[in-house]
Amino acid sequence: MSAIDGLNAVGVRPPYVQTDDFVTGGVLDSKGRHWIVKCPLNTTAATSLEAEAAIAPLLLEELRKGELPFDIVRPTGFASVESGGRAIVYPEPFGTPTDYQAITRGEAREVGRALASIHMLSYDTSNHAGLPHYSADEFRIRQLAELHDADRVASIPNLLCRRWEEALENTALWQFEPVVIHGDVDSEYFLWSGGAISAVLGFGSAQVGDPAVDISPLLSLPEQIFDAVIDSYENTRGVAVDDNLLTRATLLSELSVARWMLYGIRSENENVQHEARTMLVDLATEVEADPTLQSGPSWDVDPAE
Repeated sequence: MSAIDGLNAVGVRPPYVQTDDFVTGGVLDSKGRHWIVKCPLNTTAATSLEAEAAIAPLLLEELRKGELPFDIVRPTGFASVESGGRAIVYPEPFGTPTDYQAITRGEAREVGRALASIHMLSYDTSNHAGLPHYSADEFRIRQLAELHDADRVASIPNLLCRRWEEALENTALWQFEPVVIHGDVDSEYFLWSGGAISAVLGFGSAQVGDPAVDISPLLSLPEQIFDAVIDSYENTRGVAVDDNLLTRATLLSELSVARWMLYGIRSENENVQHEARTMLVDLATEVEADPTLQSGPSWDVDPAE
């Protein structure tokens, strides 16, 4: 493998995963070491991979200082690919992913601790890595612009569009202190060993913004499990999670369906478009039946408007 001087690849091994954005595979070298090769399949994925590589040295420094309780991707080599950008080669991290729906309360506390440690990273880390920075109002306006983009090309159900616009125009809801966030808290990026998080991957969407972004994907957890995440998060950060953060997290979770539709249209993926359209209809039906959704939103919209 020419990406790393002196590395003599002798075989392939699991994992092998292909998505719309990446091909990821395992490699075994002549010294018995296990490596991961992650290759972008489009320009968006290539940009994300470069961002993850850029922040890695700074995260590693935070790890050495004891500020992070988990390992990270440690880029060791790169190789140009035909689709554009570069493939990244790094030692295989220790641990395996676990679906969030299967975690215990103890493991939920690990998730809260991991997220809090990311949100406590200093601005120096984000500045040196060149992460995007969004103030609270810039973040709010950005979400509103994305909603309008999605509605323009995908015709979001009126009930949802009004609901989301009202929340995004309520500036009192968007008073928060921006922090470093992971940006893509999918369970596939959290590796586990012995009930503890051993590594966190996928920092390609990291930015300075709303901490609710990282809480949002966890809202579907059972109540006791989610409460354990939040309790641990609060204890680690030393700050309380207020109702506004949970409301924003719910809003962002709902808006992710509109972004999924927008992605399907831009990528001309009809399967994604169909899935997103079905999700939007189902969500509109659910909101009409119960505007509070009980899971977090504190705003509502009159369906008759």
